[in-house]
Parts: sequence; C-alpha cells; structure tokens
Amino acid sequence: MFSLRLLFSVLMLLGIVLTVTFSSVLSSRDAMHEVEEIFDAQMVQTAKMLEQFYVNQLTEKQLAQLVIRPILFHVDDSNIETFADQANPISLSYEHKLSFQLLSITGQLLAYSDSSGEQTLTQFTQGYDTRNINGYLWHVYSYFSAAHQVWIVTAQRHDVRQELVSLIVSNTWRTPLIITPIMMFFMLLFIYYLFKPLKLLERHLDKRPAQDLTPINFTLPTELASVQKALNSYLLRIADTIVRERRFSADAAHELKTPLAIIKLHSDGLNDVLLAQHQDVQQITQPYSNAIGEGVNRINHTVEQLLLLSRVDAIEALNRSDCKLQNSIDNVINQLLHLIADYEWHIDIPLDMTINADPFYLELVLKNIIENACKYSPVESLITIRASKQGAQTLIEVIDQGRGMSNDEISLAKNRFYRVDENTSQGAGLGLSICQHIISLHNGELHFTRVESHGLNVSIVV
Repeated sequence: MFSLRLLFSVLMLLGIVLTVTFSSVLSSRDAMHEVEEIFDAQMVQTAKMLEQFYVNQLTEKQLAQLVIRPILFHVDDSNIETFADQANPISLSYEHKLSFQLLSITGQLLAYSDSSGEQTLTQFTQGYDTRNINGYLWHVYSYFSAAHQVWIVTAQRHDVRQELVSLIVSNTWRTPLIITPIMMFFMLLFIYYLFKPLKLLERHLDKRPAQDLTPINFTLPTELASVQKALNSYLLRIADTIVRERRFSADAAHELKTPLAIIKLHSDGLNDVLLAQHQDVQQITQPYSNAIGEGVNRINHTVEQLLLLSRVDAIEALNRSDCKLQNSIDNVINQLLHLIADYEWHIDIPLDMTINADPFYLELVLKNIIENACKYSPVESLITIRASKQGAQTLIEVIDQGRGMSNDEISLAKNRFYRVDENTSQGAGLGLSICQHIISLHNGELHFTRVESHGLNVSIVV
C-alpha cells in the first residue's frame, strides 16, 4: 500500500526540481550564447573604430614608415585578473587580456599591442577564428580595410568570456539553489495542511469502538465530503444489517424456546413411559431416547447463547463497581460443580484483590472461559486460575493442559460462530465472541497464548 501524501509530495518536489533545473539549463545556455555574441560584436566594433579613428588618419608615407618601424602599444599589467577585482579609470579590467594588430597586405606588422606579442594573430581570412598564443586561447576577428590595404585584427582571451559565462551561470543556479529548498519546505507544509483532514478522519475512525456505527460528522474539504457521505451510507447499511441480524437471532431464539420446551417435556414423558415397559423394549428404545435428549440439550444451549448474544449486543452501559475477584471466582465455581470435580485446581487469587467491573458480566466471562478449560482438558489434569495487578489494570489468567490452539485457531477464536473442531465441539461458537464483546465494553483485552508444553493460557486484562 502506498502513501498518497508521500506520492503527491514526491511528484510535487520532483516537478519543482525538474522545472528549476530545466529553466536554469536553458538560461545558462542562452546566457552563454548571448555572451559570445556580445564579445564578438565588441571585437567587430573595435576593429571598425580602429579603421575610422586611426587607419583613416594615416598617410601613405606614414604607412610606409610603419612597415619599417611598427608602433608598439604597451599595456601595463594592472594585476586585475577577474571581474571581482576592483578596477579604476586608469587600470581597466582585462585590459591586458585584449589585443589588436594592424598588418599590411603582405603580413607585416604596422602597429600592435604587447598583450599577445609580435606573433601574427590572423590567418588573413576575414571573420572569426581562434588561435593558441603563449599558452592561451584567443578569439580573433580579422577585418581587411580595402581602402588602405590594411588588415585590422582584434583579439580577446578566452578566459575573459569563460569567467563572465561562469559568473552568469553561477548566478543563474545560485538563486534556485537557495529558493528551491525553501519552496520545498513550504510545499511540504502545505501538503501536510491539505492532508490534515484525512489524518484526523483516520484517527477518528481508528479510535472508534467497533460497535459505534453512527454517521461521521466532520468538516472536510469538498473533495472529501463525498467520501464522508459514502462512508456514512456504508455505516448505515452495516448498522441496518446488524440490527436485522440481531433481531433475527433474538426472534429465532425466542421462537425456538417454546417448541424446545415442548419437545423436552414430551421426551421426559416418553422416558417415564419407557421405564414402565419391558426391559427388552427399554434396551431397544433407550439409545433413541438419549439421542433425543442430547439433541434437545444442545439446541437449547445454542438458543441460550443466541439470547445472551442478543442481550450483550444491546448493552449501552455497564453497572460497574469495585467487586472482590475471589468472590466472583467462587460464584463461578459453584455454578460448575458438575464439572470441576474431575480436575485438579490451583487458584492463586489475593483475598483483598478488587476489580472495577460489572459483576454479572464478569462472572459470565469467567464461567465461559473456565468451562472451556474443563471441556478441552484431559480428566484429572491441572487447571490454574491466578490474578495479579499490572499498574491500574488487573490480569486474570486461566491456564489449562489441554490440546491448546494453533496460531490460526487463535486468530479466529473470537469470531462469531467459529468452533475449533467443527465435528466434535459442542455449542454454536458464540462463547468467546460474547466474552470478547463484554471485555471490550470494559475497555479491556482478551488474549490467547499457547503454553510451550501443551495447553492454553487465556488472559483477561481489565
């Protein structure tokens, strides 16, 4: 099972990250392209300015002299290496990383800056090019002035562009890297707030008693209102089904009591008549008479369980009081005198121990559990009943030495109409279900634990 909130959060965060990343990549690519265009345009502009303000002013005689003795333009090293370094009007940033050359049509230097030295920058082809000079990569623009038959070359070191691109890219990524975690935090907070009604609904349903089938009245968002409506409709249908089931069980049990009483009466009368008959007739009819009696008793027990179940299901409030546990155990044992004589007993109940419970229903639970211990234990085996305090709660344990129960049987034991052995077990499988319901009304717990050697430990925590 997946978490809708987690999936929604992951998808939202993934969408933010992908959007920011994609946007930053596009911005970086566009910035690099624009930087290249700006610097290329700058070199073109510089070359045309040199032609306009310098080459156009030279006479043929001056050009002839420049061929013999080229002019060197010296640029002092300002030690300004990056855009972060402070420049001033005299020492400009990157001045020593820019260069220009004027060459005659035959390739002789006429004028040049010492940034790149005397090595010819151009390959005498108009346009853009790159050259490696003195270990540095230079971007070169070559322009031929046809009017003066002079090559004008402007150049720029690659690291100028590279650093500017790096600055732009870092600025492009820095802001998203700062903003994205903040956006993620507020997005997670927003998602938590959006799903808070669901968590409240979950906690409400989790804490609801099993018998509480009343409609849910929560103020929920529009999208969840329909879910609440569907849940309420479902709860009403379940409640209606349970009411009909309880009514059927109660009505069926009541309807069966009278016929069973009549059958029992006639069965007893038939036994009296058979006692007056010849011994041979008694021997023939006795098995049938006994079978009728056993069947009537079994059905009568089932009817009593159904009536008790109907009564327990209808309980709205318990008459709880502080009662002595020893007295409750004694009352139960007195009701089971016909069973307890066949077993050994070890009862360890402090005389002054009290328990806050409904005495009638507490004895009903204890009777059912002790009766089961006798039913599923070998004759003359030991049955232990003990109790102890665990903080504010009381632990009551009934431990037998019978066949015990498997883990699968334990998981199903509290279900209605479940019997451990369908073929040999008597009863309708309602006893433990009734016990569980009564204990839950006391806000307690009923547990079954396998004893390592053999047997079962049935514990009640109230």
